[in-house]
Order: sequence, then C-alpha cells, then structure tokens
Amino acid sequence: MAINLTMKKKVIILTNNEIRHKYFRTRFSSSKNIDVLKSFCEGRNDNGVLKQYTYDWPDLSDIEEIHFKERFNTEYDFFSDILNLMPDLSNPAFIEKGEINLEENVKEIIEINPDLIITYGCSIIKPPLISAFPNRIINVHLGLSPYYFGAGTNFHPLVNNEPQFVGYTFMYMDNGIDTGEIIHQKRATVNVFDNPHQIGNRLIKEMTADFIKLVEKFYMVKRFMPLNLPKGKTYKKKDATKESIIKLYKNFAHGLCENYLRNKTRLIQEFPIIEQSFMKDSL
Repeated sequence: MAINLTMKKKVIILTNNEIRHKYFRTRFSSSKNIDVLKSFCEGRNDNGVLKQYTYDWPDLSDIEEIHFKERFNTEYDFFSDILNLMPDLSNPAFIEKGEINLEENVKEIIEINPDLIITYGCSIIKPPLISAFPNRIINVHLGLSPYYFGAGTNFHPLVNNEPQFVGYTFMYMDNGIDTGEIIHQKRATVNVFDNPHQIGNRLIKEMTADFIKLVEKFYMVKRFMPLNLPKGKTYKKKDATKESIIKLYKNFAHGLCENYLRNKTRLIQEFPIIEQSFMKDSL
C-alpha cells in the first residue's frame, strides 16, 4: 500500500510510559493532521496521574540520586502542564518491556496497516515488524549520528565538553541499532544559564514539535547521501558512572554553555548534520 501523501496521516506510536513519552504521544494525538490509531506503551498504566518525585532510587551514590531526581522533576516541570490539561487521544495499550515484538502485537499492527509507525524510547524492534513496513517506520534517536552511538548519546557529549553533538536524529528503522538512513537532524538549543536537564527536556519539546511537522509533511521529505564522516564514539549504559556525573556538573560550573555559545558558529560548521529544508523553520 502506498503511503498517503497529502491526506491525514494514520500512524501507530511505539513508545515508553515515562513523563516525556506521555507528553510525546499526547502532543502527537492532538494534531489535526495526524490520526494516531493506537500507541503501544511499555510501562504500567497509571491512569494518567502525574506525581512529582516521591520515591527512592536504590543502589545509587548521592550524586547519582541527585542527578536522577533532578531529571525527573525537571521533566515534571517541562511537561506536566500539557499532560494535566490535554487528553491522551492516542488510544494507548500498556505492555511490558519487549512485548511489542510478540506475535499478537505484530499481527495487530500489520492488520491496522498505518501509513507510518513512529518509535520513541521503545524496545528494539525485531525483523518481522521491520520487514512488514519498509521505509515506513521512523525512529527518533536522541543524539546526533554518526558522532555518538549507543547509550547516553546526549549525556556523554556534555561530559566530554562537546555540546555541539547534543541533538536528535530522525531515521528510517532498519535491522541495526540506530543505523538507519538519516532523514533529519537538529542540534539542541543551549542557553547561557542552562543545566543539563533543561537542555535535554527543551530538546524533547522541540523534537516532538518537529516530529509532528515531519509526519504532517512527509511528502516533502528528500533523501540524502550519508555524511562521509569517521565513525563516532560509542558508549554503553555502564559508562554513565558516578565519576562521569561529577564531571558533567563540573563542566557546567566551569562555563560549558558560555564557551559553546562563544564558539557555536565554528563548531556547527566543523561538524555538519543532515537537515530537511522545510524543517529548518520549525520550533
């Protein structure tokens, strides 16, 4: 079936169920030009109730606990107004982590046959579903490929004093992990007095608005040759250590944002990204 190019786009969302993911699917389902047929959400159904940080993180050092508490509460500050005021019209189904690849879920998605499948923060999608929707599954990778791969791809650039590599990448999903053909990228907006959580959550808001625009105007998407760049840095979850978190906050205390803004023009020219022309005026 050919993708519907000009009429209301019919999509399925595959995502998680943290505050940022609820915001994402709620904003998507509010678009007048997109019909979210169903969202598969990995996480428990909390009936839409949002609560600020009230529980303890086990087995974390003091600095790690502070970091994750601040991240959680900053998400609440950035996204709770929308979630408390707007209904979630994405028809969510709550599943356990990894269950998106169960045969019954794959079969249901194939039977629904959306124009596009949108993925953000879900488990790795396996070949049966990918093969059924070639060039119709669009994933957002929070990070700029090919500069950073793996886990924490917007965390480690800040640890390494390289905020020019913080951003997002929209890509077609293939059988690899964050290896699909790149559609569009954007760097994070950085302000002079930002902390890492403000940069990250502002990026999620911008990414969501941009993703909606991309789907609404998908007929305008042009394909590009891949960037001819050496392979970037790869990190695993275990690399986000107590020491790396301490270095992160030292970088901000020593003027990471100010230094980046002072050198931004040179840095963005030195490290190119792929951009759709119709997306450049987005939020």
